[in-house]
Amino acid sequence: MTAGLPKSPIWLMLIGLLGQLLASQPAEAKPESADRARPAPTEAANFSLRDHEGKARELYAQTEARAVVLIFTITGCPIVQKSSPRIKELRDEFGPKGIVFWLVNSNAADDPASIREEAGDFKIDLPILLDHSQSVARQLGAKRTAEAVCIQGSSWTVAYRGAIDDQFGYGTEKKRASQEYLRNALKNLLAGKKIKPARTDFKGCLIQFEPSSTSGTK
Repeated sequence: MTAGLPKSPIWLMLIGLLGQLLASQPAEAKPESADRARPAPTEAANFSLRDHEGKARELYAQTEARAVVLIFTITGCPIVQKSSPRIKELRDEFGPKGIVFWLVNSNAADDPASIREEAGDFKIDLPILLDHSQSVARQLGAKRTAEAVCIQGSSWTVAYRGAIDDQFGYGTEKKRASQEYLRNALKNLLAGKKIKPARTDFKGCLIQFEPSSTSGTK
């Protein structure tokens, strides 16, 4: 005969207490993913940066602008390079309607000379703001290049952020864009309509953040 567990009242009571103890223990919490993005800000803080030609550009000084569009970049980003003709087209279309376009270089390692050289090579005639402290990228939650952040004038709220369009991506280049996200967002903004979608996915190069970058915004 196979020996079984003793069936004394004391043994049964101990088994019951052990079961209650295990059942009362809280489930082990799973650690949050380190890559989980914090909620993007809905309002842009003021900042003043010099562009690649030395001119100071202050966000809240754009009091006559209907919106300010920031497009994050670093030197050597192929998606921004290939998108430069479309960015200039949008600037030419919406600039006369009160939309300001700025590129923002948030790579601390990019010196003004290399930024000017790339601007010349790709015929980029927009202001390229030098965010070497990376404070603007941090404040707006930008993590990759080719992200457009459209900030509505006077209220300084973020009306749209995401892709310029869907033409360029890693291994997904198209002959032409089928979704002109930024253009549609600006058209709706000027018409006083709801922007939909107000946020889209985008592909770009990672912005390498320095450990200590805290100054630069106002």
